Amino acid sequence: MAIGTDDAVDKYGTQDTVTSSSSSVADGVLSVAGDITTWTNDDDATIAAIIFEGTFSTAPDASSSVHLYARLMNIQSTNDAEAPDVTNFEHKYLGSFPLNDVTSAQYAPIDIRLPNQKTSQEYDFYIKNGGGQTLSAGWDLYITPKTYGPHT
Repeated sequence: MAIGTDDAVDKYGTQDTVTSSSSSVADGVLSVAGDITTWTNDDDATIAAIIFEGTFSTAPDASSSVHLYARLMNIQSTNDAEAPDVTNFEHKYLGSFPLNDVTSAQYAPIDIRLPNQKTSQEYDFYIKNGGGQTLSAGWDLYITPKTYGPHT
């Protein structure tokens, strides 16, 4: 069956890297603000494809995950949502990247819903390592805004 004109298909924006020079993340700990760069949803997309890239010097636990959280920035004038805190405020959970129990580079893609509070919403993304081992420095997050639109 061919996809017909005006049938709904995925449409993609430009992929952006939203990590800076990321540091290692111990098991059960959230990444720090210095690991990420603020991303602006200038397409006002409601969903996105996001990829986690990371390595562990000791293999993570089988069937474990790295969890993704967001802090919404400038939600009321220049006031930001609270930053996530591993002990009592993880807040805006977006999804989990499944891990394999290997030490080679892992690329884990997921789709997420973007919780926009305004046009061109800004986000700071954080990860929580649930792999059972320390995540090595140099991990990255890549985000691509996407939406549905007519096939042309």
